[in-house]
Amino acid sequence: MFQPPFCPRFGCPSTECDIAFRFRRSGSYHRKCDGRWIQRFRCLICHRGFSTQTFKANFRYRKPFLHHALVHALCSKVTRRQAARLFGVNKKTVERRHVRMARVARDFHRARLLECAQRGGIDGTFQLDELESFEHHRKLKPVTMAVLIERKSYFVVHARAGQLAARGRRTLQQQKRLNEIQSEEGVRRSASRACVRECFESLGGLLSSEIPVRLQTDKKRTYPTECRRATHPRALIHRTTDSRKRRDYRNLLFPINHTLAMMRDGMSCLVRRSWGAAKTIKGLQRHTWIWMAYRNYVRGVTVKTRTTPAQSAGVCDQRWQLKEVLRWRWPLQMAQQ
Repeated sequence: MFQPPFCPRFGCPSTECDIAFRFRRSGSYHRKCDGRWIQRFRCLICHRGFSTQTFKANFRYRKPFLHHALVHALCSKVTRRQAARLFGVNKKTVERRHVRMARVARDFHRARLLECAQRGGIDGTFQLDELESFEHHRKLKPVTMAVLIERKSYFVVHARAGQLAARGRRTLQQQKRLNEIQSEEGVRRSASRACVRECFESLGGLLSSEIPVRLQTDKKRTYPTECRRATHPRALIHRTTDSRKRRDYRNLLFPINHTLAMMRDGMSCLVRRSWGAAKTIKGLQRHTWIWMAYRNYVRGVTVKTRTTPAQSAGVCDQRWQLKEVLRWRWPLQMAQQ
């Protein structure tokens, strides 16, 4: 039987002050979309009501079943506009659900990492690399995405997208457009270091302080510097290889190269030379959170095995179903209760 872990109402003293949360059951109601009976509750601190549905990720949605089908589509190279056509809904409906599902997937991933860190963390060899994409224009608004994985399990620890400076030769028309962009948004600065640092900070919170960081990357000079800053005082064991080597099974960085290829194959906004490129970095990051949750906790490492990357890495001991990943609105807060 469901027990509410906290009051979901904004401004309740039980969440903002040091007051113990107390509640009582307050009847139920019949949900029209699927005919289920939903339990109601009453907070004894702020005296406002809520229900079990208030905690669900599909709260106030008329089609709660659309969540799961939409995630499968977004992780199968389907754009958001095409998903709206396939499911017969407005594109604004898909966009609103995309924003909420990304937040739920992000919090679910962070909750699992928090639980793993409290159990002692994980040990392994980690690989980091960056892929490049763009928003609106390939030369004028390039984008980088740093991705950090555990080598053996292919578990994606963290991924962060950021802007890059304009590059390449430009025509007079492109230079004029770049001047307009810079007058509106300012001069684009490279966020590569910040993205890489955030990945290593996420790794630092997952490892035990006694375990050295075993890292494998290409020869970019910023990687070991940012890793030492983010994971200090842990020792760093760093192996590098030339990024121009053939990317086959014998390549040291084959796992991360394979992961980046899977991201480009599964996420429509990363497919090269297509109309589905991300229009904003925020939209790309949201899509990445959804893909990470699906890849880490729902899909198997390979087609033949049912073991997920999270199970193989020791982050969790069960394979999650998609409806479990996208069940709660606040998975991180519920995990901390």
